[in-house]
Amino acid sequence: MDPMREHAARIFWGKARPDPGSAHAVHPAWAHGLDVAAAGRALLRARPRAARALAAGLGLAVPAFEALWLHLLALHDIGKFSPLFQAKVPAHCPAHLPPPPGIPDPGHPAAGLRLVGGLLMDRSAPSGLMRGWNAAPRNRLLQPIFGHHGRPAAMPQDWQPEDWRPLFPPASAAAALAYWGAVEALLPAPEVTAPSAAAAARASWPLAGLTALADWIGSNQAWFPYASPEAGLAAYWDEACGRAEAALREAGLVPARPGPRRAFAELTGLPYPPTAIQAWAETVSLPDGPLLILIEDVTGGGKTEAALMLAHRLLAAGRADGLYLALPTTATANAMVDRILPLAGRLYAEGARPSLALAHGRAGLHPRFRAAAEGFPPPKPGADRGEEAESAAVAPAWLAGESRRALLADLGVGTIDQAVLAVLPNRYGTVRLAGLAGKVLIVDEAHAYDAYVGAQLARLVAFHAAGGGTTLILSATLPSGAKAELVANWRRAVGSAGAVLTRADYPLATLLAPGQDPVEEDLAARADLCRILAVTRVPDRDAALARIRAAAEAGACIAWIRNSVDDAVEGAAALRAAGLDPDLFHARFAMGDRLAVEDRVRARFGKTSMPGERRRRVLVATQVAESSLDLDFDLVVTDLAPVDAVLQRAGRLWRHTRGDRPIPGPELVVVSPDPAGPIAADWAASAFPRGAHVYRDHAILWRTARELTARPAFRVPEDVRPVIEAVFSADESDIPKALKSIHFEAVGRAGAERATARGALLDFAAGYWPDQAWPDEGAVPTRLAEESRTVRLARVEGGRLVPWHPDPELRLAWALSEVTVALRKLRGHLAPVPGWHDAAAAVRAGWSRFDDAVILLPLEPGPDGTWQGTLVAEDGGPLVLTYGTRLGLML
Repeated sequence: MDPMREHAARIFWGKARPDPGSAHAVHPAWAHGLDVAAAGRALLRARPRAARALAAGLGLAVPAFEALWLHLLALHDIGKFSPLFQAKVPAHCPAHLPPPPGIPDPGHPAAGLRLVGGLLMDRSAPSGLMRGWNAAPRNRLLQPIFGHHGRPAAMPQDWQPEDWRPLFPPASAAAALAYWGAVEALLPAPEVTAPSAAAAARASWPLAGLTALADWIGSNQAWFPYASPEAGLAAYWDEACGRAEAALREAGLVPARPGPRRAFAELTGLPYPPTAIQAWAETVSLPDGPLLILIEDVTGGGKTEAALMLAHRLLAAGRADGLYLALPTTATANAMVDRILPLAGRLYAEGARPSLALAHGRAGLHPRFRAAAEGFPPPKPGADRGEEAESAAVAPAWLAGESRRALLADLGVGTIDQAVLAVLPNRYGTVRLAGLAGKVLIVDEAHAYDAYVGAQLARLVAFHAAGGGTTLILSATLPSGAKAELVANWRRAVGSAGAVLTRADYPLATLLAPGQDPVEEDLAARADLCRILAVTRVPDRDAALARIRAAAEAGACIAWIRNSVDDAVEGAAALRAAGLDPDLFHARFAMGDRLAVEDRVRARFGKTSMPGERRRRVLVATQVAESSLDLDFDLVVTDLAPVDAVLQRAGRLWRHTRGDRPIPGPELVVVSPDPAGPIAADWAASAFPRGAHVYRDHAILWRTARELTARPAFRVPEDVRPVIEAVFSADESDIPKALKSIHFEAVGRAGAERATARGALLDFAAGYWPDQAWPDEGAVPTRLAEESRTVRLARVEGGRLVPWHPDPELRLAWALSEVTVALRKLRGHLAPVPGWHDAAAAVRAGWSRFDDAVILLPLEPGPDGTWQGTLVAEDGGPLVLTYGTRLGLML
């Protein structure tokens, strides 16, 4: 018999925003509770690894854990039976319900927590839920259920069992208890022993993510249409379970079945034998439990393929469901998509369709990712449909449409920012944790992060290990201090001290497993990368230009990497004045133009580029060219930068085997003041007025110049580790007196950044708990970058303003017309000149409220083929900006 057949609880609404064509104006609260429980059931059955891990962590059998969680999920919105919620839509508020009480509304999640928690405390609940449990484990497991809106539900400091009564007058309480009784009859709560408070706190993290995810799925009307309040509960539950399973398949949330173990050549499709690091990845023993694996090898040594081999082995052994590749920038993430797509079909079983997601703020603009996607739901940009024929991976629309969901895909590629948001207090960050759970986390270019991001990465490694996950760290130039911090955080998370790491060889592979001594394997570098680089110091830009011109006249292909956009533009202009036609690559292009530049650079200077394309070609670039892009030059000229960045740039030198090159050997030309001459406080700033603000620790620059100058014949790999350690040494006795104050200021700044990060980061042992602010995403930054603003470029056509980058989809066209500019460079000039105000207002009327801070810049054609626009400040002073597809945005 249906326990709610005649009860007024049936008419309490839970959702009241029907889609067009819905048969019902509201969705009953009871039906939504069962929708979400059904979604949770489908998630556990689709992800048995997560179910086993959660059950084991709580000391329960899987069926008992499932029964406990589904009962709780069905109650997640029981707070909606309060008149404070029902009165939000007066037309649907039950007629017999008294007016809402004159007290502050804590929100229905907090109201539900007080109701359920209070009834459990005074043992008057209509079920045996958590019978005999004390407060600590009970509250730790209730919090992720009722904090399902992305942040923990608020709890009074002096919470009492009766606190729920003012929120639920008798009619509301009767309805809520009738529904709870119906849940007990349909999904009875099991009698289970309480876990420890610590175990419940650990379990609260994945539970919070899975609960929010179940609520997202169960709230989607396309999958769970509004129902009649008179429907039978048992029949509705059966129907909801079927809908949930179909929803997970459509959303791409059913993990694809991994394929069988393959040999390295079969997995990667590479025609040459594996390198030493790749052969190690294919054969090293992988103990049970969470692992931390660090791969340190020369740039271009095949670290990514080695990591993918390790991830493949874990997938094939049933120890992981997928992987997430975290990279330092959007450009490097975009490049990785092209590398991972061909491997998708080899990582998974024949006929499987693993989901792929690109996770960064511009993912919807990447053409190959868009081509691999089935679609993007409006209003996100890129609503085209289609699938890349040669790829076995598919990017389902639901996963592709939002960056938090993107980490749930089988194969995720994105920036490190999207991953570290999982360990920062931000709304729905726990969904990212749920996405990373059961995956191999691969962090590439791990040296590329400052103290702030480094602290976040160390905490992410700890969270992932505590959840049973394996992390792979890849770097060509990882300083020992950064490595030690990662290892220490991992060991604290798994509760294993282990022997001290002792090896300083290079290349080096290090594997840590709980309760075992570390494996440290000295490996040989790839034979063709074992070489001697000629390192030449030149004093200034003019000397660099002379070297570039001479190499170009010999037919060489050259990269000139500069430390700021303005320096790069200036250098490109000087080369044009000298009769060369350089390519320019930096971050201040409109996104559509930048994607085109990335493609052109990879084609012209990449592995498959042909001699005719390369001859006399020069690329002038900023740091965007130094990491993860497979570029190959005959000569590299670089501004002085910290040694890890310089060595990354040198990794683009003679990167691939070619025929005869137009110059006799690989040479790295470093533009630097003399480290052996007089050292004044402006030693770096006088040589690099702009770049000195990019790299603020001028003692590190001086040490880099000193070490490179001392090695005019730089041996790879033998000199890499000694130089890295010498430059980043904690011993400050060698630093010139004139640079010490600058160095101490930089060290203090780094310490403050590290402390800022640690103060904001989540504590795994504390559990999912409202003991700190949980703001919306974006309020807690993933990087302490200089404040910037988005500028949308508008082309003037027939007196109208149209997006700079044309596209049939208007939202996508505007997104492809965006460029990011440091706020200090705009100097308060944030609006177009008054003559464009009406046209600008017409354009902005079609934008969303999230675009309020975006600056619109109208551009008119100039006399030299570029376009010009003017912004004004509040005082009316003009700022003229110039844009061109060759130069980017100039201020």
